[in-house]
Amino acid sequence: LSKEREYDFAKKEAQVLDTYAFVHRNYYQQLFVDKVIPLNKTTAKALPAYASSYISSDFSKNNKFNIILHTVSDRARNPKNMADKDELKAIEYFKKNRNNREYFKKNSDFYQYASALRIEKKCLKCHGKIKNAPKFIKDKYKKAYDYKLGDIRGIISIKIPREKLDNYFFQGFLESIMYDAILLVLLFLGVFYLTRKVKSINHYLEDEIEEKTKQISAMYMIDKLTGLPNRNKLLEDLSKVKNLSSVHLAFINIDSFKDINDFYGYDVGDMILKELGNLLKRNCFCKKSGVYKLPSDEYALFSDEDITKDEFYESINKVMGIVEKMQFGTNNNKIIISLSCGIAFSTKNIMRKADMALRVAKSDNKDIIVYDNSMDLSEKILENTRITSILREAIEKESIVPFFQPIYNVKTKEIEKYECLVRIVQDDGNIVLPYEFLDVAMKSKQYSNITKSMIDKAFDFFKDKDYEFSINLSILDIVNTETFEYIVDKLKGCENPKKVIFEILEDDEIKNFETVKNFIETIKKFGCKFALDDFGSGYSNFSYAYELNLDYIKIDSSLIRYIRTDCKSKIITKAIIDFATALEIKTVAEYVEDKESLEILQKMGVDYIQGYYIGKPRDKLV
Repeated sequence: LSKEREYDFAKKEAQVLDTYAFVHRNYYQQLFVDKVIPLNKTTAKALPAYASSYISSDFSKNNKFNIILHTVSDRARNPKNMADKDELKAIEYFKKNRNNREYFKKNSDFYQYASALRIEKKCLKCHGKIKNAPKFIKDKYKKAYDYKLGDIRGIISIKIPREKLDNYFFQGFLESIMYDAILLVLLFLGVFYLTRKVKSINHYLEDEIEEKTKQISAMYMIDKLTGLPNRNKLLEDLSKVKNLSSVHLAFINIDSFKDINDFYGYDVGDMILKELGNLLKRNCFCKKSGVYKLPSDEYALFSDEDITKDEFYESINKVMGIVEKMQFGTNNNKIIISLSCGIAFSTKNIMRKADMALRVAKSDNKDIIVYDNSMDLSEKILENTRITSILREAIEKESIVPFFQPIYNVKTKEIEKYECLVRIVQDDGNIVLPYEFLDVAMKSKQYSNITKSMIDKAFDFFKDKDYEFSINLSILDIVNTETFEYIVDKLKGCENPKKVIFEILEDDEIKNFETVKNFIETIKKFGCKFALDDFGSGYSNFSYAYELNLDYIKIDSSLIRYIRTDCKSKIITKAIIDFATALEIKTVAEYVEDKESLEILQKMGVDYIQGYYIGKPRDKLV
């Protein structure tokens, strides 16, 4: 071979071999990305980073042309994958030439070919931040982390010896001619056969596709249980309406249908759903109307007939009356059902508005409610969506922080404790208060994350301080097994858990009393104390304080804010203080905003004061 031909031939052969290696690597990586193969300690051996060294070693030993194939890195976890001096030159080349993927150089004894392996998003799970890597990888390897997208992780290295290149070329050339000849014969025979069969196959496939399309279309538009048109069909029919002013829609729901399923079983529930569908269809008085089965236990009655709103309302009312007089039979039992209905007329977003009316009917225990604009919850939904987004971002950025409000000992005249109050501090410095996001947090299942964040940050803040500090817990926290275990683990690692006070919110009705009691008993073994917050807010139960073995009662602000002017507030507050004192429970008066209130409470015998007069919540101690 001439030097030029030798160079080109070696490069092309290396490119083919590199393509095989690269495709194999990507295929097995994708199996892990798609979770076809779960990533764990056992399956990690199938990762290309691990397995490629064995595959490359076998290839390099067993090919008769002594071609060396290797996947290497300048920061290899496994010493077997460490780049040599020639491979390090290739890696440096790729670092300087970011847009180039291949490297080819002729050395005295061999041709050196390399292709770049750059960090992709899927690689960051194991090569990004060490804290985010799987535990079994962190435990075994301490190197090869902190890569960023596009960084050079390593190369596929191919070394082709020059001494056997002539034999390699001629053998490969002859084999290529033979394979090409066989392939041409097979292709000719295949094309000849397929051209004869293609017409009959096409006709068969067209018939099959048409039949399957009809079946799928029917299934898509029909409720399987009742045989009635379903929600998809209702949407389609609504989209075809040209005269919006003639549209009338009613959503009907079976009251307490879950109780029927639970008591009589799902077979009976299904029987009622089918019979009710038939009743609605037979007794619907509108000529141009349809009955539709919606998900769960709901139905829709839709009409685009030119009738008045009153006529449609009356027709629905009659249908409901007939249904509610019916008795649905099951063995020796007769089941009577009641219905709730929401109606909307001639309006955009008619389905959403009929649904709103139905929800109001159920919550107000009414038979039929017609939608009006006062029911539109879109602004509330938008606000909830905004707060949910703020919450999610705050959890991701760890911007849920405690603010600390001092608690003043009336007798020693010293600040001895701090209450940790949750806040969200946004990037622009805006502070979001808990009344804006706690309800949404509970509904969006983010509440436990807030509690854990507050526990972490409060424990860390006070670990080197002599003050006691309190953290609020709701009943949701106490009955949540995961949160309970989190608190126990945190206390096990705490140097001085006696500084910790947990405040239970008394405005949460304590239904799981034994659970709460067991929680307190378990946590108290660590030396922690407990306070009942907002005591006196509405339905206070004095037995809570005694039976739960509390250390503090925090008197609610609704009593303290009027302590100077309202006689009843004084009487109730004094009764709470005397009751607590008799049980040797310390009292804390919240919402103290002036000196006069402090002096009144001091005379009553309160132990601690909390409020703006002592100090506002801040992100640092006073």
